[in-house]
Amino acid sequence: MRYGLIFLLLLLLLFGLELRAQQSGRIETDRPDQTECPFIVKKGYFQAEIGFNRAVEAGAVQYLLPTSLLKIGIHPLVELRYTFLQEPVNGFSTESFGFKSHLFQEKGFIPRSAIIVQYHLNQDRRDQSELNPLPHSVGETILTFQNSLGGPWGIGYNFGAEYHSDGAVEGIYRIAPNVNIGKRGYAYAEVFGRFPETQFTDTWIDGGLAYYVTDHVKADVSAGKSLRSSDAWYVALGISFRMRLW
Repeated sequence: MRYGLIFLLLLLLLFGLELRAQQSGRIETDRPDQTECPFIVKKGYFQAEIGFNRAVEAGAVQYLLPTSLLKIGIHPLVELRYTFLQEPVNGFSTESFGFKSHLFQEKGFIPRSAIIVQYHLNQDRRDQSELNPLPHSVGETILTFQNSLGGPWGIGYNFGAEYHSDGAVEGIYRIAPNVNIGKRGYAYAEVFGRFPETQFTDTWIDGGLAYYVTDHVKADVSAGKSLRSSDAWYVALGISFRMRLW
């Protein structure tokens, strides 16, 4: 059923429902980097961010088909968020529910900022730093920031924490400088990871490109690699779009 929903959403995109998206400015997304952006989907708008990932860890290949982040703007300062990840080979899936709320506009050195609060159901073990090897629930709070650095340059960054149902607490960090390429594209590089309660760290680097097909449709490609494990990496393709609901 979820595959049917994603397929239907893509059909609606291809057949032009994005023409209803009269929102000013370009679509702002949380993909393709891991750094969440501080922008809020405007009230009355629906936004879908869909990805297709191939990942390798410890020699095992995983496909996330799809990764889906769906958002609805319910207030000028608040969006609701639903995330679904599906790994069809092993039959694993996880969902999360939450919201993002605007905090501050960018002014001088003060960054544009927002807060994300979400709850992950059936969160699988991700790497050796995970204390609980079995699927479990995870609460998450993330502060998102973005600064313009002058000219085509900018930087996004996150700091936050995960609260695991087994009692573990882990810190989150993500830093992603970016540069505009022409009028419709941009590139980014990123470092991200967590501060777990074990002896292991989990630090990754990644980079990617994004292109605005229209102001309401955005395509992306990205790839990343673990700095701790020589055989852990991923590649991803994505498409994002928005449309007005009311």
